[in-house]
Amino acid sequence: MKKNIVIMYLIVFPIGLYFGYSMLKREKENLRNAPKLNFESSIDIEVKDISFERNGLFLNKIEYNASGISAYSEFHGNDSVIDFKTFKAPFRLRKKSNNDTLSIIKNGKEMYLLVTEEIKYRFNDTNAI
Repeated sequence: MKKNIVIMYLIVFPIGLYFGYSMLKREKENLRNAPKLNFESSIDIEVKDISFERNGLFLNKIEYNASGISAYSEFHGNDSVIDFKTFKAPFRLRKKSNNDTLSIIKNGKEMYLLVTEEIKYRFNDTNAI
C-alpha cells in the first residue's frame, strides 16, 4: 500500500510541476506579446467593454500590458478622484507616445492618470508619492 502511494506521488508531483511551469510560461508570453500601455506607447481607442480579470486590464476584450495600471488606479480631474474600476463603458481612452498622461473622456469630461506614478507603485518604489 505504501509503495503504491509513493509511486503515485513520484508520478503526480513532476506532472504537477510541469503543468504549473507551462501555465506560468504561457501567461508571461501572452503578457509580453500584449499591447503595451506605458510611457513610450500611444493609445486612442473607444472603449466599449472593460474588465480587470485576474488583475489584468482588458479593453474591448483585448488584454493590455498595463505596467501597473489596475482597477484601483486613480484618475484626477476637476477636484475629484475616481478609481478606474468605477468608469463604465463607453468612454474614450487616449495617451500620446512619450507622454506621461493617460486620459479618459466620458460625457465631455476629461480625467487624467500619470502612467509613471502607477509604474512606481507597481515596483514598490519608496519614492512614490
